[in-house]
Amino acid sequence: MKLFGIYKDKSFIVETVNSEYEAKNVILATGKERFTPKIKGIKEFEGKGVSYCAICDAFFYKNKDVAVLGSGNYAIHEAKQLMPVAKSVVLLTNGDKKIENRDINIDINEKNIKEIRGNNKVEEIDFFDDTTLTVSGIFIAVGTATSTDLAKKIGAIIQNNNIKVDEQMQTSVKGLYACGDCTGGLLQISKAIYEGTKAGLSVINNVKNKV
Repeated sequence: MKLFGIYKDKSFIVETVNSEYEAKNVILATGKERFTPKIKGIKEFEGKGVSYCAICDAFFYKNKDVAVLGSGNYAIHEAKQLMPVAKSVVLLTNGDKKIENRDINIDINEKNIKEIRGNNKVEEIDFFDDTTLTVSGIFIAVGTATSTDLAKKIGAIIQNNNIKVDEQMQTSVKGLYACGDCTGGLLQISKAIYEGTKAGLSVINNVKNKV
């Protein structure tokens, strides 16, 4: 089950490819690895036009032209978040096959990307066919969302690209827990199992106390 978003109202709403689920408590345990394409300029412009979270950073690009790099459901989800805010949104597949049966109307560019360029911030994307695309920002959405990506979207505190949790494995968002690699420290199975058990017991106690 691939997750694309978590939102908090009176309870949590978890978005997947085909469904939405409502829950009082959520445990994030999908790891922290994030695939970053080997495109010149991505690392150099992180925080200067290159972003990994549409919900977090969309407001910086109000009425501006932006791009989303990706070809799957995760990329479509990020584009949806940007479309009501940005002036225009284009999906860059970087040569990958575009997603079929998408439920939004969006411009798609399938060209292979050579470089992301700009002075102090992103200004344009260069393709291998010597054409360019002028944008103010590019959102990386290749593959699926990690625990850290999902935590950022809902406002949980992130430190050194790890989700900050307390002794009960609860994040800064009440009812949202995290365990495993996404909390930092030793990237070991034994540590992940321990934290997963602790998070599960915390949720059980939380539910019992509210019954």
